[in-house]
Amino acid sequence: MKVFLDSSDINEIREISDYGFIDGVTTDPVSIAREVTKGSTTEQVITSIIKAVNGEVHIQVVSQDYDSIMSQAFKIHSLGMNVIVNIPATFTGIKAMLKLNEKKVKCSALSVYNTVQAIMAAQNYPEYVSIKTGKIKNTAEDGMELAYNVNQTFKNCGFDAKVLVGGISKLEDITRAGIMGAGAISVTYPLLKQVEGDINMGTEIAEQMEAWNKIAESSRTFFNK
Repeated sequence: MKVFLDSSDINEIREISDYGFIDGVTTDPVSIAREVTKGSTTEQVITSIIKAVNGEVHIQVVSQDYDSIMSQAFKIHSLGMNVIVNIPATFTGIKAMLKLNEKKVKCSALSVYNTVQAIMAAQNYPEYVSIKTGKIKNTAEDGMELAYNVNQTFKNCGFDAKVLVGGISKLEDITRAGIMGAGAISVTYPLLKQVEGDINMGTEIAEQMEAWNKIAESSRTFFNK
């Protein structure tokens, strides 16, 4: 299961990338717009992310008509072989995915709200079908249930698309994504920092450090040489 950081903040991306456990970064127009308000242009934000990430970078088109989706998708694709084009899974978006697949452009289907829509998108060979669990409302399936159902359906039907579980708001959903065998998860910076805090506050580490520090300085020779 791949782990992506869900952020367009270059400082967050650089910090988390240094730990080595993420496989890339997912962005969206909202998070990019947030960075632009800090004084950058959209081009500066996007190019700085691509330079900072040793892995996949997911960037979304910002149009709803077919020709513009195609044009924007090719521009995003030109930024590097590690770049994934995010396309909302409307009928027009799904149509674009088929043509882009023919051109060897890797895509991720977004804004998927039910299993039927996920099947339709998977028919056109996206790399991922993204389920933002926190965005699933007013449907018969909750977010994690939908992700499970889509993942199981893809396995049963032999679809190559991987389920990307995003919009995760609690740590237990990361575990649930792993148990279901999701292809990838996308996790925010605050949630990852919550994991770090839980690790650092562990009593086991504190007990180990306390025991070591009780050793007389004259006997604590191993790391002093």
